[in-house]
Amino acid sequence: MASKIVTIKKNPKLDWAIALLGGPAIPTKQDKFKPLIGMQGILQDGDSEQIFDNLYIKKPDKPAIEAFEKKLSSFLKENVDKEMPYKMPVEVILNFDINRKRLFEVDVDNLSKTILDSMKGVVFEDDNQVVRLLAIKDTHPLNINGLMIAVNKVEKPEQGWFANIKLFYIEEAAEVAEAEIDKDKMKTK
Repeated sequence: MASKIVTIKKNPKLDWAIALLGGPAIPTKQDKFKPLIGMQGILQDGDSEQIFDNLYIKKPDKPAIEAFEKKLSSFLKENVDKEMPYKMPVEVILNFDINRKRLFEVDVDNLSKTILDSMKGVVFEDDNQVVRLLAIKDTHPLNINGLMIAVNKVEKPEQGWFANIKLFYIEEAAEVAEAEIDKDKMKTK
């Protein structure tokens, strides 16, 4: 089978972006226990014994998360721009590639928190500067772990990739309200 060489290029509309493919899964505070399949235990209380099947082992804990954040933070420091950490508001795009088995075991908000904590003091000064966040959790075609991070500076509220996304338009409600006011004025004359 022939192999292909590909080049991954940053979208020019992004102020900063980085991609990491392969490696360990991103640990989260949500990852507490993992079931041991096919294992049984015996709970002995005095003379009685109880067989139980629901055995779990502890998954990554706080030290594992802190070690991951430190390693990622160190990697980010090696790849930041001169003007970083940003001091202005930013929008962040996080794209998580997760193996199929873990896709529905971990929440996208918990993954995001781990990464944002790693970015603090390196990419931006504090995560309270993040005014917009898009987080995408999906599987990679090769079923590997991956992480892509993009950041845009938001110097003005109308800037950024997501600045013009509106769920509701106040203008439409204002027009209806003005029309109703005009009807009320006509009734009182």
